[in-house]
Amino acid sequence: MIKKIDVTDLKPKMFIHDINCPWLDHPFLRNRFLVESEIDIERIAEYGIRQVYIDTERGPDMPEAPSAEEVHRQLDNRMQRLGQNLRREPPPVSVEQERVQARHLCREANRIVHNVLQDCRLGKQVELELVEPVVSGIADSIFRNPDAIVSLLRIKQADKYTFQHSVAVGTLLIGFCRALGIDRKTIELVGLGGLMHDIGKMQVPNAILNKPGKLTEAEFEIMKQHVRYGSLVLQKSPGISPIALSVAAEHHECYDGSGYPLGLKGDRISLYGQMASVVDVYDALTSTRIYHTGREPTEVLRKLLEWSGHHFNVTLVHQFIRCIGIYPVGTLVRLESGYLAVVVEQHHENLLHPKVRAVFNSQSRVFMPPRDFDLSKPGCHDRITSFEVPSRWGIDPGRYI
Repeated sequence: MIKKIDVTDLKPKMFIHDINCPWLDHPFLRNRFLVESEIDIERIAEYGIRQVYIDTERGPDMPEAPSAEEVHRQLDNRMQRLGQNLRREPPPVSVEQERVQARHLCREANRIVHNVLQDCRLGKQVELELVEPVVSGIADSIFRNPDAIVSLLRIKQADKYTFQHSVAVGTLLIGFCRALGIDRKTIELVGLGGLMHDIGKMQVPNAILNKPGKLTEAEFEIMKQHVRYGSLVLQKSPGISPIALSVAAEHHECYDGSGYPLGLKGDRISLYGQMASVVDVYDALTSTRIYHTGREPTEVLRKLLEWSGHHFNVTLVHQFIRCIGIYPVGTLVRLESGYLAVVVEQHHENLLHPKVRAVFNSQSRVFMPPRDFDLSKPGCHDRITSFEVPSRWGIDPGRYI
């Protein structure tokens, strides 16, 4: 049986089933391994990991610990409560109307950020005036309909991950700020910080940055330096705001003080740094990379909720889930009817009842002509029962949005 325990209860000879770490770039070669000694436990604690999952069939048990199923059920109940009874203004335009402009903005943002990061690698100064119009355009799209551009962010190429991730983080931060009612000028400054948050990685050797596998402990320590490098580069950029700088400088700080580079704790981390840490982990875990298959958005949101209180500010995680939706646009879901459907638009009052496009009959295991359902309508009696992994069914959700 898989159970969840505190690291303080971990003992040698226990078998870790899941290291339960928010960061992909950690120094453990595997997520599953036998705890050999107290030294292993000390290393786990040193990296800010508070709780792990153990396999009681491969090592000692802890009888009173909750099972993974119990933990997941509790988290799902919390997610469901977060998704109810929202009161948001419906967007001015539909997803379909905004999507063409959103695609153009994504392409342009990827091109500009790629060029700026490459210039930085060559030792050139960051030209913020090239990035600012991109930030403004993304903000315009978010204000018209946030679902359109956010639904495109998971599409990344392995060899272009760093700058595509930067665009995604900047865009998600703009949407997050807008959902919190932050003023437009500040939103653009936060978005600029998001687009530039990983610029320090241009000072990390390519052999480490693009390594097709886990980093060694020494490599991980070098990778962590990207935050300091980025802060130094941006500090030398004329016109950089303290708000944008805080995003880049603090996106790896943790609410419990276990992050880096400064180990800041609680409200010593700026609001925008706290928001960036949530968004950075969300996009990293939902993205497919050379050595990591992206998880489904709903699963990652559940993990963010699990990690809140330690790694993240609980209130901000709740607000981010409400911002992006329990079933974000592009998520494959199973309906009570047995249809598999792609979420195509959020409902502004209840995240549990989005608009979906049914594409597959799971009972007869055949594709069907796409059929739209607005689960919020009184006449619609279908509902979402779970999210699904698209690769299991051979479905590409992007084709249907």
